[in-house]
Formats: sequence, structure tokens, C-alpha cells
Amino acid sequence: MTARGFLVCGCLVSLLCEFVGSHRMVNAASGNSPLENQEPQRAPARDGSATIVDKTPAELVQAMPELAGLEPAKSQEVLPEILKNVGAKVEDYFHNVVSTSAQEETIQERLGLDGKVEETYKQAFRYLVIAHPEKGPLVFEEYRTDEKSRTASGPLLRDTLLTEDFVYIPVYLHPVYQEESDFSYVGQQRVEGHKCHVVAFAQVPRAAHLWARLTDWFASYKFLLQGLVWIDPASFQIIRMYTELLPDATVGNIKEYTTDVTYGEVRFKGIDVAFWLPREVVVNLDLGGRKGKFRNYHRYSHYQLYTSQTKLIY
Repeated sequence: MTARGFLVCGCLVSLLCEFVGSHRMVNAASGNSPLENQEPQRAPARDGSATIVDKTPAELVQAMPELAGLEPAKSQEVLPEILKNVGAKVEDYFHNVVSTSAQEETIQERLGLDGKVEETYKQAFRYLVIAHPEKGPLVFEEYRTDEKSRTASGPLLRDTLLTEDFVYIPVYLHPVYQEESDFSYVGQQRVEGHKCHVVAFAQVPRAAHLWARLTDWFASYKFLLQGLVWIDPASFQIIRMYTELLPDATVGNIKEYTTDVTYGEVRFKGIDVAFWLPREVVVNLDLGGRKGKFRNYHRYSHYQLYTSQTKLIY
């Protein structure tokens, strides 16, 4: 496979992905770190730890309360067709991306050792997604601005991290990158009133071109991910996507890193295509030791088209 060579911004503390993207984090000390797609890196072979695709639906339901009510899959027969159709949808998703502006509300929480919230900090931003079609369908940048359209990360809750860049997460289901992960059909679950296919994925270390990198105040870590995808059975649109660390990943002191993104349909005047963009995001991060546990909430609303000349287009 030929590597796609470009840099874009990631998510969690600085999430650099050698896949097309994932997320990035901004912390109070450092700054941003991009996502990039590179040739496969040396990675440990799976050490026998069971990934999410190795678990039975019953095991997943027991481990993940959010799967309550799941109707377990009876076979994997439908999986190839699901991956083919959702892959085409994801390819369209990146091909059709346009520059947008949205209202973003962020809530940062610092958690105690018992998991209880010790501090909370709320902020509001304009969140921009700027497409660069001249560079390719997978190239765009995401950042925050203040009320005067100046780039802003905002003040942070002390010693916490502010996550961003969630638009790239569906790239794991892109036809080009599906071969880098194992998949399993978990079953169907009702989401917001209608049934969705639930598919699990886990990156395969020796096949992966897509790596995430997390940078905190003192170090930078590279890692692979696994997760769950909720897919509408009629349109094959991704409704929700959850990611976490691959179980045998060696990521320094990072004990937990999860991202849960819910997508919503957005339509713009004069454009026939419907866009499915992040609506709500929940990020959990445990950096271990004194750095502690954090949880970030992101809510996006009032999406509008955006150009550098005319600003907001209604």
C-alpha cells in the first residue's frame, strides 16, 4: 500500500495519526500535533491478548453497558456486505467534505481516584473545519476560534487537556484502510429509535499504516486503536463510533483513552448532499500517576458553511 503523505491535526493531547486522522488534544503546556499517514512502523505482534473482535457478543455486553439491549449476531455472513457499503459511504463522506463552522460547547472534568468529578470547567467556541480539496479529499484542518474569529484554544482547567479533531475518526472504515483491521459483526442494537448494525474493529499491528500519537506535557506516545461502529442498515451511514486503546498496546503510563462520537445529519442550503457531522463527543483519558483522569464533553450545533472571504453562509 502506498502511504498518503500529508499532515492534519489530530485529537487527544496531540493525537497524531499515521492514518488519515483521528483526534488531537491541546494541553496547557504544549500545543497541537497533527495526524499523518506513514509507511508501516515496527510494532509488536499481538501477544495473545483478546481484542474487541475476539470477544463474543455476550462478553461485550457484559463489559460495555452501552450495548444493553443488543441482539447478538447469529453469523458473520452479512459482514462483507456491511463493510463494502459502509466503506463506500465513508469514501463519499471524505470526498464531499466542505468547510463548516459550528458552535461548540466544551466541558472539562477532572476526576478523582474514585471516579467522581472534582472540578469542572465550561467554555464555548466557534469550531471550524476547513477543507483543502486542492490537496486531496482527506486533507482538511480543524480548529477553534473566538468571537473575533481569532484562533483560540481557550484557558484550560489546570493540568487538563482539551480534545479536538473528531471528523477523521470514520477513516478506519474507508475502503483503503479496512484491510489494516480485523472486523466482526456483533449484532443489532436500537439507537435513537431505529435498529443499527454494530460492527467491531481492531487494528492489526503489522498491517497498520494508521497510527495515533498522543502528546502530553512531557512525552509523546504512538498507539493503535480498536472500537465499535453503529451503522444504519438502510443508508449504511455511521451513526456512532467508539474507540479505545488496542489491549496489547504499550503506551507509556496511559491507562485509558476512549472516544465516543455521535453523529447527526446536517443539511446546507443549496447543497443536495446530507452531511453527517459530530454532534456529541465524550473523551476519557487516564494518564496514570499524578496526572490523573480527565473527561471532556463536546457538543456541536448550528453548523453553517464557511469561507475565508464571506465567513458564515446561511
